[in-house]
Amino acid sequence: MNTKLDNVTTQYRKFNENQALTEGQLNEFIDYFEDQDRLSRTRLSGVGVVCGFKSEYTDLLLPSEIDMVKKIGRDPFLQTISIAQGVGVTTDGDLITLRQKGKNASEALIDFSEIRYKYYRDYTDVVRYEHFRIGGQQIPLIELITEEEFNELTAAGASAADFKLFGSIRNIYDKIVILYLESYSNEETPCQDADCDNTGAEQVSNLKVLLADSQSVSDLLAKGDAKDTIYNVHNAYEELFDHLPKIEAKRIILDAKTNTERLLKTKFQAANSVIKELSEGFNAIAGIFNVNVNFGGQNLYDKLNSLLYPEVSRLDDYQYRYDLLKDLIDTYNEIKDLILQLNVECCPSIASFPKHLMLGPVGARLELGDHTRFRHDFYNSPVTTNDDENYERVLMLASRFVQKINGFQSYIGPVKITPSNLNVRLGEKAIPYYYNVDKPLLEKWNFEKTKVDRETYNLSYHTTNLATADFVQNPLNYNIDNNDFYRIEGFLGLPFETAYQNINDLKRQYGLAFDVIVLLLGEDEKVEREVVVAEPKKVSIEELRKQLVAISGDISKEKGDTKSALLNLSKLDSQLKLLNKVDFTAKGSSGEDVTIVKEDPRKKEITAELLSEFLDRKSGLEHKAGVMPGGTFVLIAVSATNNQVIADFSLPYLCCSKEKPNVPPIALDDKASCMIGKTVIISVLDNDYDADNDILTVIKKSDPSHGTVVLNGDGTFTYTHDGTPNLLDSFTYCVNDGKDDSNIATVSINIKSAPVAVNDHASTSIGGYVDIAVKDNDYDLGNTPLTVFIKTQPAHGIASLNTNGTIRYTHDGSTNLTDSFTYYINDGELDSNIATVTISIAPPPCDSGMDVVFIFDYTGSMGGQIEAAKSGAANIINTIEGQSDRNAYRLGIVLADEYRSKTVSNYHTAPAYTSLNPSQKFVNTGLNSSFQWITAMEMMSENNKFTFDAQLKKLNNPGGGLSLGYGVGGPEPTDMALSRVVEYDFAGKFRNNVAKYVIIITDITPGGNDDNATAVDVVEMNRLKNACIAKSIKVIVLGDGVNSQINGTYIWRELADGTGGSWNSSYNASAIQAAIINGCGGTK
Repeated sequence: MNTKLDNVTTQYRKFNENQALTEGQLNEFIDYFEDQDRLSRTRLSGVGVVCGFKSEYTDLLLPSEIDMVKKIGRDPFLQTISIAQGVGVTTDGDLITLRQKGKNASEALIDFSEIRYKYYRDYTDVVRYEHFRIGGQQIPLIELITEEEFNELTAAGASAADFKLFGSIRNIYDKIVILYLESYSNEETPCQDADCDNTGAEQVSNLKVLLADSQSVSDLLAKGDAKDTIYNVHNAYEELFDHLPKIEAKRIILDAKTNTERLLKTKFQAANSVIKELSEGFNAIAGIFNVNVNFGGQNLYDKLNSLLYPEVSRLDDYQYRYDLLKDLIDTYNEIKDLILQLNVECCPSIASFPKHLMLGPVGARLELGDHTRFRHDFYNSPVTTNDDENYERVLMLASRFVQKINGFQSYIGPVKITPSNLNVRLGEKAIPYYYNVDKPLLEKWNFEKTKVDRETYNLSYHTTNLATADFVQNPLNYNIDNNDFYRIEGFLGLPFETAYQNINDLKRQYGLAFDVIVLLLGEDEKVEREVVVAEPKKVSIEELRKQLVAISGDISKEKGDTKSALLNLSKLDSQLKLLNKVDFTAKGSSGEDVTIVKEDPRKKEITAELLSEFLDRKSGLEHKAGVMPGGTFVLIAVSATNNQVIADFSLPYLCCSKEKPNVPPIALDDKASCMIGKTVIISVLDNDYDADNDILTVIKKSDPSHGTVVLNGDGTFTYTHDGTPNLLDSFTYCVNDGKDDSNIATVSINIKSAPVAVNDHASTSIGGYVDIAVKDNDYDLGNTPLTVFIKTQPAHGIASLNTNGTIRYTHDGSTNLTDSFTYYINDGELDSNIATVTISIAPPPCDSGMDVVFIFDYTGSMGGQIEAAKSGAANIINTIEGQSDRNAYRLGIVLADEYRSKTVSNYHTAPAYTSLNPSQKFVNTGLNSSFQWITAMEMMSENNKFTFDAQLKKLNNPGGGLSLGYGVGGPEPTDMALSRVVEYDFAGKFRNNVAKYVIIITDITPGGNDDNATAVDVVEMNRLKNACIAKSIKVIVLGDGVNSQINGTYIWRELADGTGGSWNSSYNASAIQAAIINGCGGTK
């Protein structure tokens, strides 16, 4: 057998240049890295079956499958064994997976889901693998053969009679599947020629799938020539777990019939019925893990019996002996839970299964939680799991089991309360006081603390051997957020009055939240449910002497009755306490008796109730040796006379205090508002309450930061703000119900300040509108959303509220140049002052955008003026663009011409004219055989300087545009062109809220439709002037026409001045630029 890791190559040679390599050097190199690879698998990952390799035997067909078989004539699956693909690692580091033959003998395929085997034959291991031999003899083995392998083998000369079908095996499910890596080295081929490249010993690794009887495998594991120590150990864990008894501690359930101490003790001892099972289970654990079990010559069963049923005891502490049993059961179950979590091997034995893997019986289910015999698990390396730590835990827990039994003690000491935990493992709880808390027990109590060398930081009643840190010695003085249980110990055997008082004293000292009550099993001849002194009590001096003598005797004895001594001490303590109440001035006290003053019967310290009556009202009593926070600790005594505490129980809720516990009042946070710099009265008690309906008193806890507060006699506060712009303030208070303070509540004050509305100014054109963002300059200290309300309407227009909070003012078109209206704002609670918005009625500024229409007198005398405009077109456009200041401008061109014909002109056939839309061409039939031709060469559109320039260049351009017009003699129809532009949107509709201009270039007065300048034309021009004013259109007139008069009136000048425009007799480009700049208010 070619086992690789029996001898590991630890070094290899580094090759030098031109070195002649020997076989030893090359083989040493290969062996080194192969050994490292194998060691990495076994030592750093693990060994065994990783996954897969599930086997299944098909011996039954469903009806549907039978039909299919009939169709194809045979069944390839019936009586076959299939094995699913899987992966595993042997202890020699071989990576095993199922394989199928590849293209040549040295190659194999592994990418498939399963292999199905139909035949088998006897198998003889020629390499004498020791794991298949007992006393040198191989156990019976059969080899599984696929149908393809069968065909190849018989074709190669193998006898078909040597192969059998699985149907001949009667006990197929008793067969164990074994994967065997048949490894050996073929003899070397002699190297006789010069070329030895293809020689050398072939390293053969044939994977065989074998079956063996389960009994043979069992014998092999027990008596084989080579031992699978790994499987044997971990299989022992599995079998141990399966055979360990299932053990849980019985509860102590009290009922109304439990009315004597004997019956109570019987209930505790009856719960100890698992001693036999616990002894057998732990002995099995100790045997597997080699735990030293030393109980001073006793076996575990006898030792437990002697502890749980003692013949003599210092205390009748049967409840703590029951607790010992519960602790032992908890430890036993914790060990049991860890047994199946030990699949780890630090240094797996190479000899365990170096060339094989066991897969379990044929058809094994391999379900979660099942233990499959004769199947290797995967045994992890410690680097991949914490199971190695679990082994240490098992050993520690087993040792703790023994330590607890040997360290149990009946202890008498003062009453103590130790923080602990409830629903956790025993090692995370405080160590009970019935154990001897010595170093061996501390080292075994809590694995996590021992692991980090903090075993002395466990908590316990006994602190001598614990850490000296104060939070360990006095844990109740420190944070106990992580503790949900209080162990209460040291009271057993004390009179319940003394125990009750001591526990309550500790409860008050450390501020612990639980209650204490006393329950009695039975009644005396005359039951006193509540200890009430209605008559004077006397203290007998003779009785005191007797008690002192009895106590002295108990103390002087080396072996005395501890229970009797405690009882005598408690009686003496009760008598001595009465001396504090002596009325030494009272008459009638003899020398032997001291009379005590009569006690107030309302001062009842302890309420003792019969257990039977209590159980009629309440349920949930559990013995836990302590109590949860918010629970009730119950002391059990026999009767008021036989008053020693014999047991304890607890309830998970507060119950049955003698006096109803006071419920502290609750103060709820308040909210108030105050005007800035003002004063407000705040009533805080309105939403505060007390569950007991007690009268509440208000207590101020802190002052505000931005004002003052005074507590009034009626429980209200007077708050005065300091006038600063701080809009949030607060102060705190609590209430008291005569016993307890409430929580601290906060009064939050929202400082209110009315919003401020600031006057606004806006402007618009005559008949135009403007949206005014009135809130932009208004403010509110609280930055709350503001709502706008219109107070009064303007006199010369309409104000309307937009949805976005702006106000739209629309002028009514009158000649009034100022207007105003008022508004106010609201912050959701308060109105502001009333603010005024003043409106200036004026054309919008040029930088809001410009609409400019050029009207050219296009008659025959205007050639020079038009050429001047054309030559300066670029400068004119740049001027308008600059004045618009990034806002859109629009330019238009309109021509005014006149003919004797309605259809024929100097340009009526020119493409530049005929291509215009009909709406851009207007021919009017005038008087005296005159026809006015008005043409819109360029319609206004945004930033249209390129089309404007192109159209302008077509004027007075017979070759590429329009020939100059004709005219029937002065005057010309420029007034009609103005009418078409202003009143009929001939060059496009003027926009609102932009600067609007009409620039007229002419050399003569306007003549209307009759080619005559008369008084009628003066009236018409005044009408057009008002139309321009109504639309805020400024008119600029350039050329000699400004010097022409009609009936003594410079008609063009009056039009320009009346609309806010300008006029100039010059008509060149610079004059046009100057007029535009001046109209816009100066150079931009």
